[in-house]
Amino acid sequence: MIRTFIVAVLLAIAIPVLAHSDSKFIQGPNGGHIIDAGGGAQHWELVAAGNELTLFVTDSAEKPVDTAGGKADASVLVGGKTHKVTFAPAGKNTMNASGDFEAAKGMKVIVKTDGVGGESFQARLTPLK
Repeated sequence: MIRTFIVAVLLAIAIPVLAHSDSKFIQGPNGGHIIDAGGGAQHWELVAAGNELTLFVTDSAEKPVDTAGGKADASVLVGGKTHKVTFAPAGKNTMNASGDFEAAKGMKVIVKTDGVGGESFQARLTPLK
Protein backbone atom coordinates (compact mmCIF):
# COMPACT_ATOMS: atom_id res chain seq x y z
CA MET A 1 0.00 0.00 0.00
CA ILE A 2 2.76 2.45 0.96
CA ARG A 3 4.73 1.45 -2.13
CA THR A 4 1.75 2.24 -4.39
CA PHE A 5 1.27 5.61 -2.71
CA ILE A 6 4.95 6.52 -3.19
CA VAL A 7 4.86 5.55 -6.87
CA ALA A 8 1.69 7.63 -7.38
CA VAL A 9 3.28 10.66 -5.71
CA LEU A 10 6.46 10.35 -7.78
CA LEU A 11 4.46 10.11 -11.00
CA ALA A 12 2.40 13.16 -10.03
CA ILE A 13 5.62 15.12 -9.55
CA ALA A 14 7.24 13.88 -12.77
CA ILE A 15 4.37 14.59 -15.18
CA PRO A 16 4.55 18.44 -15.01
CA VAL A 17 8.32 18.30 -15.46
CA LEU A 18 7.80 16.49 -18.78
CA ALA A 19 5.14 18.91 -19.99
CA HIS A 20 7.39 20.55 -22.61
CA SER A 21 9.82 17.69 -23.13
CA ASP A 22 11.64 17.46 -26.47
CA SER A 23 10.36 13.90 -26.75
CA LYS A 24 6.74 15.06 -27.00
CA PHE A 25 5.21 17.37 -29.54
CA ILE A 26 3.24 19.79 -27.41
CA GLN A 27 1.12 22.35 -29.25
CA GLY A 28 1.50 25.86 -27.94
CA PRO A 29 -1.09 28.65 -27.78
CA ASN A 30 -0.08 29.90 -31.27
CA GLY A 31 -0.37 26.46 -32.87
CA GLY A 32 3.36 25.70 -32.99
CA HIS A 33 5.71 23.21 -31.35
CA ILE A 34 6.57 24.28 -27.80
CA ILE A 35 9.64 23.05 -25.92
CA ASP A 36 11.72 23.79 -22.85
CA ALA A 37 14.92 25.70 -23.53
CA GLY A 38 17.73 25.92 -21.02
CA GLY A 39 16.38 23.15 -18.85
CA GLY A 40 13.02 24.88 -18.54
CA ALA A 41 14.26 28.44 -17.94
CA GLN A 42 12.39 29.49 -21.09
CA HIS A 43 9.65 27.96 -23.21
CA TRP A 44 9.91 28.41 -26.96
CA GLU A 45 7.14 27.98 -29.48
CA LEU A 46 7.97 27.85 -33.18
CA VAL A 47 5.43 28.52 -35.92
CA ALA A 48 6.35 28.05 -39.59
CA ALA A 49 4.41 29.25 -42.64
CA GLY A 50 5.74 29.55 -46.17
CA ASN A 51 9.30 30.81 -45.85
CA GLU A 52 8.77 32.48 -42.47
CA LEU A 53 9.43 31.38 -38.90
CA THR A 54 8.08 32.98 -35.74
CA LEU A 55 9.60 32.19 -32.36
CA PHE A 56 7.54 32.97 -29.24
CA VAL A 57 9.51 33.12 -25.97
CA THR A 58 8.05 32.80 -22.48
CA ASP A 59 9.59 32.11 -19.09
CA SER A 60 9.03 29.01 -16.98
CA ALA A 61 5.75 30.51 -15.68
CA GLU A 62 4.54 31.12 -19.29
CA LYS A 63 4.97 34.90 -18.95
CA PRO A 64 6.26 36.72 -22.10
CA VAL A 65 10.02 37.30 -22.29
CA ASP A 66 11.03 40.57 -23.96
CA THR A 67 13.15 39.74 -27.02
CA ALA A 68 14.40 43.31 -27.61
CA GLY A 69 18.19 43.45 -27.71
CA GLY A 70 18.46 39.70 -28.29
CA LYS A 71 19.26 37.80 -31.43
CA ALA A 72 18.96 34.27 -32.69
CA ASP A 73 20.27 32.15 -35.53
CA ALA A 74 18.79 28.94 -36.87
CA SER A 75 19.50 26.05 -39.18
CA VAL A 76 16.37 24.98 -41.04
CA LEU A 77 16.48 21.38 -42.23
CA VAL A 78 13.85 20.76 -44.89
CA GLY A 79 13.72 18.92 -48.21
CA GLY A 80 17.17 17.43 -47.70
CA LYS A 81 18.80 20.86 -47.49
CA THR A 82 20.01 23.10 -44.67
CA HIS A 83 19.17 26.79 -44.73
CA LYS A 84 20.68 29.36 -42.35
CA VAL A 85 18.41 32.13 -41.09
CA THR A 86 18.68 34.96 -38.58
CA PHE A 87 15.85 35.93 -36.24
CA ALA A 88 15.19 39.57 -35.35
CA PRO A 89 13.09 40.84 -32.45
CA ALA A 90 9.55 41.56 -33.64
CA GLY A 91 7.97 43.10 -30.56
CA LYS A 92 7.01 41.78 -27.14
CA ASN A 93 8.06 38.13 -26.91
CA THR A 94 8.42 37.30 -30.60
CA MET A 95 11.24 36.97 -33.10
CA ASN A 96 10.85 36.54 -36.86
CA ALA A 97 13.05 35.03 -39.57
CA SER A 98 12.63 34.21 -43.23
CA GLY A 99 14.74 32.35 -45.72
CA ASP A 100 15.05 30.46 -48.99
CA PHE A 101 12.93 27.47 -47.93
CA GLU A 102 9.31 26.37 -47.88
CA ALA A 103 7.88 25.07 -44.60
CA ALA A 104 6.96 21.40 -44.82
CA LYS A 105 5.82 18.64 -42.53
CA GLY A 106 8.74 17.02 -40.74
CA MET A 107 11.08 20.00 -41.06
CA LYS A 108 13.48 20.55 -38.19
CA VAL A 109 14.81 23.86 -36.91
CA ILE A 110 17.80 24.23 -34.62
CA VAL A 111 17.60 27.62 -32.87
CA LYS A 112 20.40 29.27 -30.92
CA THR A 113 19.55 32.48 -29.05
CA ASP A 114 21.94 35.10 -27.74
CA GLY A 115 20.79 37.49 -25.03
CA VAL A 116 17.07 36.84 -25.37
CA GLY A 117 15.68 37.74 -21.96
CA GLY A 118 19.28 37.96 -20.77
CA GLU A 119 19.81 34.27 -21.57
CA SER A 120 21.37 32.22 -24.37
CA PHE A 121 20.12 28.74 -25.24
CA GLN A 122 19.96 26.22 -28.08
CA ALA A 123 17.17 23.77 -28.92
CA ARG A 124 15.70 21.76 -31.77
CA LEU A 125 12.07 22.26 -32.77
CA THR A 126 9.75 20.71 -35.32
CA PRO A 127 6.94 23.06 -36.33
CA LEU A 128 3.58 21.26 -36.18
CA LYS A 129 1.87 23.03 -39.07
